[in-house]
Amino acid sequence: MFKLKNKMTSGIVLAMGTLFFTLPAVYAKKYDGVTVNILTMEAPQIKGPMVKRAPDFKKLTGANVNIIGVPFADIYPKMESDFATGTNSIDGAVFAPQWMVDFIEPGYLEDLAPKVKADSAIEWNDIGYFFRSFSSTYGGKIYTIPLDGDFHMIYYRTDLLDAAGISPPTTWEEYTYIASRFHGQDMNGDGTADYGSCISKKRNAQAYWMILSIAGGFIQAKGTGEGMFFDTKTMKPLVNNEAFSRALDVYKETTKYAPPDEINLDVGDTRGLWTAGRCALTLDWGDIGTLAIDKSSKVKGKTGAAILPGSRKVLDRSSGKLVSCDRARCPYAINGINHAPFAAYGGWSGAINTASNTKVKDAAYDFFSYMAQAKQSNVDVTI
Repeated sequence: MFKLKNKMTSGIVLAMGTLFFTLPAVYAKKYDGVTVNILTMEAPQIKGPMVKRAPDFKKLTGANVNIIGVPFADIYPKMESDFATGTNSIDGAVFAPQWMVDFIEPGYLEDLAPKVKADSAIEWNDIGYFFRSFSSTYGGKIYTIPLDGDFHMIYYRTDLLDAAGISPPTTWEEYTYIASRFHGQDMNGDGTADYGSCISKKRNAQAYWMILSIAGGFIQAKGTGEGMFFDTKTMKPLVNNEAFSRALDVYKETTKYAPPDEINLDVGDTRGLWTAGRCALTLDWGDIGTLAIDKSSKVKGKTGAAILPGSRKVLDRSSGKLVSCDRARCPYAINGINHAPFAAYGGWSGAINTASNTKVKDAAYDFFSYMAQAKQSNVDVTI
């Protein structure tokens, strides 16, 4: 009996000792001690979700994810300088996908195709086809992970239009008419005159997308294969013509019904005006939708959204003139109106610096994958 007890005691001690020495290995995490520096825009809708998710990712993996926010105008030059000089202080970046070619061709960005192929958790085919192609792929390889998908649309005050018996605008002429109709009225009950239209027009920010969204309906009538920037046969820029001129006229006219400092307003400013109930119309990305239903919003239940307005006349590329739509010229027209929905900017996508340490690159990819997975992204799109 004594011997048995001694054997049992020895066995328990041995087992406890083994457990003691194996605990660190059991609880060690994949990326303990790894820090990933990710550059993006200093904005709550862009930087915010990553900052929110980084602590959860650390609990799962051990990785420290440091999100560095800078003004929009600084993202491209900071990436370019960091990569080109070999500083490589940036391990990953969440940026505009249409810039990626500028960083792929010099060899700065990691090919993520092998990682995506081996990653069942990301559910790659569940990501919208447009975004996993346009926003991610170049030369048959995957270089970015889409974290946000963007289309421009217009927003309107449903309460105002309903009370006036006016339908949402389907042409830019209707847009400017509605803007003029409500401009100067007190739309939020604070005793101050408000604005018919609020569109971001700040220089060196994101405002250049706005004029393109207006011009698209006048220039592109046969789908994305036709394009609106260049004549695909001659590569002549499609700017010196009646269509682009008309778009500029519309753009200028909206300023008549806008805040007096609209030329200096960034998208954050116009969104603030919208949620404060100070605008009848605006042109923006999907962010307005979630901001409008926030508990602090004064337009909760009063915000409608619609396809970008279009035109009954479109560019004749041979003459440079505006001509009336017909079935052949505008095959996608709705009730005779040509629309050109625009994936302005295209969203925000995460790319990885190929010069970073292998373990850091792996952690950066896993973080982008984690952000893109349905469990996280289905929540983040409502923020």
